[in-house]
Amino acid sequence: MFVRKSLGLLVVSLVMFGCTKSMNPLSSSSNPGNVTMSVVFSNTGSTVGFMKGSSSGAVDSIRIDSAIVVLSRIHFESNIDTVTVDTSGDVPDLNVDSYDSSVTLKGPFVIHVRDTVAINFASQTLPAGTYTGVKFNVNKVGMGERYEDSDHFNGMGSGSQSDSAVSNYYSIVVWGAVYKDSVWVPFEFKDNQNLEFKVKGTFTISSPTSAINIALNFNMGSWFTNPYTGAVLDPTITSFDNQLLIMQAIRFSFNDGRCGREDDFRNWGD
Repeated sequence: MFVRKSLGLLVVSLVMFGCTKSMNPLSSSSNPGNVTMSVVFSNTGSTVGFMKGSSSGAVDSIRIDSAIVVLSRIHFESNIDTVTVDTSGDVPDLNVDSYDSSVTLKGPFVIHVRDTVAINFASQTLPAGTYTGVKFNVNKVGMGERYEDSDHFNGMGSGSQSDSAVSNYYSIVVWGAVYKDSVWVPFEFKDNQNLEFKVKGTFTISSPTSAINIALNFNMGSWFTNPYTGAVLDPTITSFDNQLLIMQAIRFSFNDGRCGREDDFRNWGD
């Protein structure tokens, strides 16, 4: 009888303390579910974004044609509010990944962005349980480092071995055009920041048959908008101050990202 009572206390303790930062939200170590990761770059509350013909005669229209973003170390958290991140832009190029591999998608993932449609880029079996967000990095690809490519994942060919984001060690590259002096002036903006963020969003993997899409949602419409004044930033102006402002705007956009089931992302205001 004493043994049964002790076992009961142990089970209650595991239920009460199982969802902590240091423990995965497992209902059973042999009870995983399959998750496909997607990323959505929306265009919320801004004229900056994927456009094909707007014009106004001044630098207040920016057309984004495509972009490459490199994500890595996507870690599913059971208590995202307890997780700390370094948003200073000083995350080192190389670091030891001590995360539990069962809940971490290591990457790096070279993601090709061409519109506001969700892009699938990875699939993994995760432990069953409830997660409240993810911690992730935007990182340059290291010399000789292997990476996953979203085009290849989606059956569009091997893709990006010659991409600027990979061959020249950039974490983000954006191609587009700025409308000024009555013409569209093309630009290529390159960002070499290594950044670390967390995004919130609750979802549950409840059984071995779980097969869900989890989407990260970021607002690309803010990338070329001054985060302090709301003015449009012209990426063809190469002054240090202007380039720094754009990099700050990009950093803020990731910090404001959201995470959740892909079938819900259209309700996130994009």
